[in-house]
Amino acid sequence: MEKETKVIKERVKSAEDAKIERVAAAKVEAEIGEELAPLKNQLQAIQSTLSQYNTEGQQYSMTSSGQNQQQPNELLKQMQQFSSQAQQQQQKTFQQLQQSIHQATQMLTSVEQSLQSVNMLNQITQQINQSQQQLQQQQQQQQQGQSGQSGQSGQMSSNNQNQSYQ
Repeated sequence: MEKETKVIKERVKSAEDAKIERVAAAKVEAEIGEELAPLKNQLQAIQSTLSQYNTEGQQYSMTSSGQNQQQPNELLKQMQQFSSQAQQQQQKTFQQLQQSIHQATQMLTSVEQSLQSVNMLNQITQQINQSQQQLQQQQQQQQQGQSGQSGQSGQMSSNNQNQSYQ
């Protein structure tokens, strides 16, 4: 009997929980409906306006009077002006890009010439250094040659003196 009572209590409780969930869901739906009502009204107003524009657009295309064609013509003019301005801006940008490329090319040419000048100066410096080393070597050889000759002439004079004593 206790088991049956527990089962009955559980069924009642689950039925009550289900009923509470349904009430809560209904309440949430009602709140959402209240919040969506202004949006629904706005959507209807937008749809109405779009329908009106669609009808007026068809009337503009059917009639050829100046008033009805004036707005589309103004829009077309504005679009053409925008297109023209965009093309002009594109041309200006392209010209600026060409000018920048030309300046960069000139700078690279200048840098290349400077590098060639530096290389030439390095070669000249190396040649000057080699020439100085050769001159120093020649001077050393001449000094060594003169030292050797003076030593030989000193020995010759002492030999001559020795011979005269004998």
